[in-house]
Amino acid sequence: MGLDDQSMKRLEGLGDIRTHPMVRGLILPALCSWQEPDLGRDLPRLQPVFRSMMTALIGSLLEAPADDSDMKPARIAAVKKFIRMNYRNPALDVGEVVAYSFLSRRALYYLFEDEALPVNKYIRTLRTVEALELFAEPGSWRRSLGNIAEASGFANLQAMRRAIKETGLTLSELQDNPELARITSFGLRRVIGL
Repeated sequence: MGLDDQSMKRLEGLGDIRTHPMVRGLILPALCSWQEPDLGRDLPRLQPVFRSMMTALIGSLLEAPADDSDMKPARIAAVKKFIRMNYRNPALDVGEVVAYSFLSRRALYYLFEDEALPVNKYIRTLRTVEALELFAEPGSWRRSLGNIAEASGFANLQAMRRAIKETGLTLSELQDNPELARITSFGLRRVIGL
């Protein structure tokens, strides 16, 4: 990470870093969520995130600003985790993500510029996947379309209808053939990395 001797000595002189806010708020929760059986498969994807978290920690400990490009993977991971935890809330929109991330709207869109989907489309795609999976469940025909839209986080039935239409399907096709919902959901999950 390019630390000089003085910085290394300063790090060595620090007490228990487990109590540091960066470790407690960012690094430990991330490490805990990575205790999955598929960790080996995800390791190449997680290495840049872990590196950026460590850069943030060391920068914080040394009270030196970290380079923004080094922080990008950790910021993206944190924003995506926030979205995945809250997408079922119809009030979640880009403005809510901006408030959570302490980034401007422009900076947030810039953060996602190299991702498969921009932030607003990422939210909508998560909701679409949820709706498709609800359509694929046995007995989904008993649920009303409005109930599926609400459970998926869409503001209303029209919003869900538009999102489903973007996949090339219609609501009536999904109701008639749950297997289409399952196949489409699988494809969207791959796009967003779930």
